[in-house]
Amino acid sequence: MSLLKHPAVNILFISFMSAIYSFIFIFTAGHMEFISILSHGETLNSNFWNGWSDFLKTGNMKFIGYLIIGLTVVIVVFILVKRTKQYDEYQVSILAKSLFLAGVLSIIMVPFLMIMLLSDPNYSTETIFLFAAIQWVSVLVSYLIFVVRS
Repeated sequence: MSLLKHPAVNILFISFMSAIYSFIFIFTAGHMEFISILSHGETLNSNFWNGWSDFLKTGNMKFIGYLIIGLTVVIVVFILVKRTKQYDEYQVSILAKSLFLAGVLSIIMVPFLMIMLLSDPNYSTETIFLFAAIQWVSVLVSYLIFVVRS
């Protein structure tokens, strides 16, 4: 937990993870091999999943990657402008709880994703990308709120 006291460690962590997520979203957007593993249109009678699948097929998930980069830049700027000293114990506690919650949610999702993939692989890629987008954008938004308020 003492590592979280240093704003530079937070900048490195957020920047590194955001680089990985944004690379995945931007690199796979519109890539032929990625599009080939997506479910064929109208596999399920669900407007949401068909719409999300069409969103991915048209390469629009690169905008999620750009959103991740933008949020990360704003967070880093806020940290650099507002944070010249280490976080106190209360702030470290909030950061640790947030990271712990994100980690627990990720660990819980793995078995559900495996069950879904093994039982019916339709829309599994779409579900994984939806989970990744929601999970990391939520982490960034909560971190941005934390940085702005602290």
